[in-house]
Amino acid sequence: MTTKRRQSSSYSDELSRYEFVDYTSVSNFEKFVTTIEETLFSWGIKDGSYGIFSNEQLQNHGAAISHPSALEFTRRETLVMGEDAFELTYHHHPLEGQPERKESFPLAADQFYNFGYQQYQPLHRWTGFNRILIMQPNNDSLKKKLFNPGGKSTVDIYQAKQIISACAIAFQNVGCRIPVFVPVGQSRHEMYMGYMLNSNTHDALNETEVRFNMSLTTPLSSELSYLDGLKTLFLQKLRSNREDYAAEKNSLAKPGDDDFWVSAVYTYNLKNWFDENWKIWDEVVKPTSTNNTIKRKISFSDDFESWGDEDDDDADVQLGKQENALQGTLHQLQFGSFNDPLRTLTLSALFPLSQDALFDDAYQTNMDALTAKQWQISRELAPNHQQRAYLSTLLEQAVASWVKDPSNRDYLAPYDDSNDDSTSDSISLMRNLFAPGGTNLNQGNIAGDQQVNFFKSDQVDNVMMALFHSKPYVPKKEDTKSTDYLTTKELGLRLKTGSAVPYRSFLWNLLLYGLEEVSSTSDNGFFKIIWLEVLRKLRWHWENLVPIPDLNPYLYDSSNNDTNFSKTLGIDLRYNILHQKISMVNCCIIRKLQNAPQNGNTTDYDIKPVKHMGTLFDNASSDRQQSNGSKFQNMLEKFVDGTISESAIEDSVSFVASDIEDADSENSDIFLDAVEEGSTSSEEKEESLLPNNTIPEPFVSLPYIPATNSADELEAEAATIKDPKVAEGKSHTHEYLKLLKTGEPMQIPITQDPGFMTEDMINEQADVFESLGTSVIATHQRAKLQSAQLYSDMQAFKAANPFACLEDFVRWHSPRDWIVDEKCEGGGRLSVRMSEPTNIWQELWKCSRRIPCQRQKPLFNVSVEAEKGLYYLETTSIYELFSIMLPTLGLIAYDTLSTHPIARYSKHVANGLSHLGTDLTEFPWDDLRHGKKTFDSIINTIRQQEAMMCHAISLLRKLPGQYDLVDQLLFHDQTIVKEGEERSTVFQLFKNEHGTISKPSYREYVLYSDCKDLTTEGRVLPQRQYAIVKDNEIRILDMHTIDALYC
Repeated sequence: MTTKRRQSSSYSDELSRYEFVDYTSVSNFEKFVTTIEETLFSWGIKDGSYGIFSNEQLQNHGAAISHPSALEFTRRETLVMGEDAFELTYHHHPLEGQPERKESFPLAADQFYNFGYQQYQPLHRWTGFNRILIMQPNNDSLKKKLFNPGGKSTVDIYQAKQIISACAIAFQNVGCRIPVFVPVGQSRHEMYMGYMLNSNTHDALNETEVRFNMSLTTPLSSELSYLDGLKTLFLQKLRSNREDYAAEKNSLAKPGDDDFWVSAVYTYNLKNWFDENWKIWDEVVKPTSTNNTIKRKISFSDDFESWGDEDDDDADVQLGKQENALQGTLHQLQFGSFNDPLRTLTLSALFPLSQDALFDDAYQTNMDALTAKQWQISRELAPNHQQRAYLSTLLEQAVASWVKDPSNRDYLAPYDDSNDDSTSDSISLMRNLFAPGGTNLNQGNIAGDQQVNFFKSDQVDNVMMALFHSKPYVPKKEDTKSTDYLTTKELGLRLKTGSAVPYRSFLWNLLLYGLEEVSSTSDNGFFKIIWLEVLRKLRWHWENLVPIPDLNPYLYDSSNNDTNFSKTLGIDLRYNILHQKISMVNCCIIRKLQNAPQNGNTTDYDIKPVKHMGTLFDNASSDRQQSNGSKFQNMLEKFVDGTISESAIEDSVSFVASDIEDADSENSDIFLDAVEEGSTSSEEKEESLLPNNTIPEPFVSLPYIPATNSADELEAEAATIKDPKVAEGKSHTHEYLKLLKTGEPMQIPITQDPGFMTEDMINEQADVFESLGTSVIATHQRAKLQSAQLYSDMQAFKAANPFACLEDFVRWHSPRDWIVDEKCEGGGRLSVRMSEPTNIWQELWKCSRRIPCQRQKPLFNVSVEAEKGLYYLETTSIYELFSIMLPTLGLIAYDTLSTHPIARYSKHVANGLSHLGTDLTEFPWDDLRHGKKTFDSIINTIRQQEAMMCHAISLLRKLPGQYDLVDQLLFHDQTIVKEGEERSTVFQLFKNEHGTISKPSYREYVLYSDCKDLTTEGRVLPQRQYAIVKDNEIRILDMHTIDALYC
């Protein structure tokens, strides 16, 4: 026993020294099955789930796939089996705008017509499944390229069955219910065989397997070209299947007609024809043909190039002529592509799934499009890369040239690296948009005026002629149809205050006409030349007192047909500083053109005779006058630049009496006084903002300072009315107020206009007041500076009312400071603040004289302010001009799109414009100017919008008046045609010369039987036959279901 025990122990010890290794080899087939399982798990396909393309996942990522394509709904993975490489592809075909409806019968796929051929796998339509897997050879591997240069794209039957078997095992292990297909035969035939597993479905298909087999007949077989032959073939397959399941003899002998169902789709393709006027569309214009219908091509053939080449009385030609006539008076940028983006329109006549007997009774005798119960229309557009977005490309190039130009690198510091000319020979197509181009683009270090400029004078002349000599813009009569988007004028007021310019105003037109000329030629080096020419023309308008065109000089918009419109000259501070400065010049011109010599008359101005450019220097001034003008101009430039102080002005500027006499003799409004000129601070070019509800303080360029020298005393004394009983400067009599002392009716005087102020002048005045400090003396001085207008009004009131007192003036000028009290003498008394002896009103009334408005010193120096406005414009570079006009650039693009009539009739187009308007309102324009933000987001929105508008225009020209149908086609590839007008319009488009719809491009049939009698109760074994009959082939895809429980 001991010996045996010892032997056993020693034997086990010896065995423990050895390591057991399993040398069982894993076949390539098993590795392939494992790889398939891993790939399916990575895509989330397990336990009946569709993984990454499940409905839940698609809903979560709906915003990212708002414009889906086949590429976005495709996933690929490379698998290897032995020496062969395969690519497993997961395809999903979304049903846009059409929710997944439950099938009439299991696996019937009777709504296969919802799947398109355009960009998705045709197997979606052939099988009726929106999710499929395809296993095909991968010829992209290096091994395939080296040893198999032919590179077969399909596999033989034996290998295809092996792949199907591997997929069946993998599907069983992971619980995949998505069909898989393997290409067989020659690739040009697109033949497939497939497999699908239904396990744990808890329905009638539970524990079944589906096999797919495809056959192709070419040339056509007469037996299978029609429905009868296809039905015979399907019945033969049903009998064979029943034999396999040993069905009853009665069923074997003759399957009843009620055992299967039939569905059909007839498809008609209409290719688009070339039409150079495809973008011209105006729904308001009525057809001009005699029968009051739009003339159409009556033939339906392949010769589409001749379509539209009819007589000139065609409605489309008439529309084009009217549109061209309109564009002759209204400048507008182009948008969209040059060619029609619509490729084809497809009409599908649908015959729904019904029992064979009922189907024969309804359609067999006369089966065509007119007898179909339902129509579906689909469209095919050109690929996105072939659809040119003209407007967005123009804006993109304009902004890029402004950003990247070397002369602008100090202004946009973040872009310095990309502006290095040493690394790039060509910056962009519009590189010379602002700096006119020379013979060498690499001379970036020669900036500004040192460059040699070459440009077409005709282009500049066109812009200048349109800008200064075109007819004024007359707003169209607004359509009563309500829209979901803002007009351009309304949107401009929604932008940040001080950002844009008024709609169709001078600067708007300058930018619009410049872009219009840029778009018509490749020579883009004239924008700076245009700006220089505009500045010369603006100075000519000032010197010749010709109002600047397209500038509303009044504070309130008169385009709203308001009967209470008040023509008050002024500058609208809601717009940018450039518009304010040009408005300043224009207001000064109009002020000089007013009929009455005194200020304050706001009647319509009379235009003086205009001097022509050739006679500007005919009446030259004397040398003395030129020297005085030069001295004044030099002083003005130094004063505006801030290089001269107030004390220096007082010391250096002096004018003799003859200067004033000469100025008066020329009807000049210039009042030359050293003290008054020195009171104005130097202008700074700041883009500060003023709230819309802020009312500026009266302009005080000549502040009230009591006369302290003999010259001022003599001048005031000379202007004062000597006779105490004489009244001058009366405007009209007050309705009910009478003078307290004499009881005479109160006379309302003519008063001085306080003048005009731009945004930077208001801020400058506020800075001056703030710099005075907070002491009592400073407060008193600030009050005096702000009271020049009050002082002038008092003098004019005294001149018009010789026997007036301060109480009379307060009753007229400030009624709230007059307290009505019957107990007091005169029926009232002054308020507490007016009754104080130290009140500035008391002081001003005591020292004021009886001087009418026309003999007072002007509060607003028209000539000086106009020159300062011109100087600001002349020292503004083209880069700064464009940066300030960037918001207006966005508004011009918006106006180009929103004014097209298509925007009023398409809901999707209107919603897109509303979205674009929101983006323009919320865009940080200041960040764009300083290089902190790009313009890409706005450009992309404009590109999408103009593409959508082009699609809508093209579709509405083919389907006139069908706005709902077109809106559906804008966002979906296909849609159902409603009964009534929609169906009638589509019929007019597709009908031939005989008044019917011609032969279909292809026909599709589906025959289906659930074969529920071949299995247990509550379960089915569907059999489906899909056939597509074309001119040169017949393709048949059979679906055969097997009961996996008894296999």
